[in-house]
Amino acid sequence: MGSKWAIWALAMTMGALCGCGDDSSAGGGTAYTQIGDVSLDGTVGSDAGDDSGGADATGSDSAMADSAVNDSALNDGTVNDGTSADAITDAGPAKYPECLSLIGCIAQSCSPANWAPGCDATCLTGTSPAVATGYASVSACIQNTCRDGLCKGSTDPKCIGQCIGAKCINKIAVCGANGKTGTAICGSYFTCSQACGTAKDPLACVSTCYAALSDGAQGEYAALDACVSAAGGTDAFASCPEQALTCLAGGASGSKSCIDALGCAGACNTGSDAQKGACMTQCWSQTSSTAQTAFAGALKCSGINKTGCVDSMLACTDPSGIATCTATLTCMQGCQQTDPQAKATCFYGCLHSASPAEAKKNLDLQVCMGNCNCNGDQACTNTCLLGPCKAALATCQAP
Repeated sequence: MGSKWAIWALAMTMGALCGCGDDSSAGGGTAYTQIGDVSLDGTVGSDAGDDSGGADATGSDSAMADSAVNDSALNDGTVNDGTSADAITDAGPAKYPECLSLIGCIAQSCSPANWAPGCDATCLTGTSPAVATGYASVSACIQNTCRDGLCKGSTDPKCIGQCIGAKCINKIAVCGANGKTGTAICGSYFTCSQACGTAKDPLACVSTCYAALSDGAQGEYAALDACVSAAGGTDAFASCPEQALTCLAGGASGSKSCIDALGCAGACNTGSDAQKGACMTQCWSQTSSTAQTAFAGALKCSGINKTGCVDSMLACTDPSGIATCTATLTCMQGCQQTDPQAKATCFYGCLHSASPAEAKKNLDLQVCMGNCNCNGDQACTNTCLLGPCKAALATCQAP
């Protein structure tokens, strides 16, 4: 699936920028350097509904809903707690006092009917009000994500069951926990639930993983789930980085600035996806709670040329100096450190030394250059500076 956090640093070479004030002097060039492109695909894994995209620790599609239980026994009605088909006909009040026993009944009642609307009604008459309330989110996922979503128009009799196993498994985990809490941090759920793909009873397994979370951790997970749902079930690390990292870091924070976090992220671009994810989580946990919000905004850029990225980067780098846009470009040119973290910290520090207005000019120019996608090609860079970005360059160089 490929969930990425991309923090881009556009290292300007002054030879090109100072010589490109008019059409006659192309000068040197602008070197675009990607400081950090952090892929967490395979680091966090759960799918908040095709949703968290993170480290396939719980799935292949996202960080909260695509659990490793991709083809749950729900598709053939074998997931239950011992209830048999005739249990459906004589269900009485509170016959299913726990969510998993209710789901076991529903799996038998609904699978033969291909999960037709209302197939769970008989089972629901035999459950407690609390369990029925807990099951409501599962039912909504089945209806919206599967019946009216991925399986709409499908003739595959197993589509709904497979979709539930892949996309609604974490809703089932919450329901199956039956209000129980433990002491584990939020991020542990993803690692724990990943192992449930080979468990004898995967639904009970993921429910146990969720029940092991502390009350606060369950709240963090709920915030992530709600954010991803509001974003339309998109990749959680792209749409909800603050909630995703808060969960992974267990709510930890430190005292470092947003610029420190950006610099730290510059070193998270190598190694396996799991290592990149661990690196980003460490960067987050060392950052102050106030700076974390600004850092999350910068992470949502996913490339400096994304709409709204300039404002997010300004909030993170907090320009409060007197340097001009041209001086800031010169400063960036000097960021030639071999250590990626030091280079990134230097780069963003240059923006911090500028005045707010001049830093914005700098970022506007970088956004324009990013749209040219030159990737270090000198001829492309010169053409971009003298063409589509000529006005932005002139604004930067203006007194």
